[in-house]
Amino acid sequence: MAVPLPDIPCACATVRRLSRLLTQMYDQHLRPSGVEAPQMVLLGTLSALPGLSQAALGARLALDKTTLSRNLRWLASQRWIELSPSPQDRRRKGYRLTGLGEERLAAAKPLWEAAQSHFESTMSAAEWQQMWSVLRRATDAAAGVNADPDSAASTRGLAPKVVAGFDELA
Repeated sequence: MAVPLPDIPCACATVRRLSRLLTQMYDQHLRPSGVEAPQMVLLGTLSALPGLSQAALGARLALDKTTLSRNLRWLASQRWIELSPSPQDRRRKGYRLTGLGEERLAAAKPLWEAAQSHFESTMSAAEWQQMWSVLRRATDAAAGVNADPDSAASTRGLAPKVVAGFDELA
């Protein structure tokens, strides 16, 4: 059994440590699919919201341009995504999954669901819901959203239920 890690008296350092640990856990579950956690997020987002521009994708996921460019370039080199003109305005381009990308995402989804279930199983149902509430409020605070803690905007309800399909990204 793992020994609890010591507290770090810094929100940024603590959240970054949590992010690294969760990424490692998800990567371990996803390994058989050949997809890593950051790639899964991009594939899932583009599956739910095809045609997003790089700027829109970066804004939605709070990713810096350099990191996003590197990850999109890699996904394109694998032929999992493509940049194509928008049906509404041929001058605009957006990213979409290719057939290979859809296949890769379909292979990775059950593994991602297993990772999500594994993480959820480490908490009670109340803790899981509380975690989502705190994560939403912390994300809003870091993004500069000033919401009344009792308002609907900061207590958006329950944890996402259709997480494996990234359906709630829309």
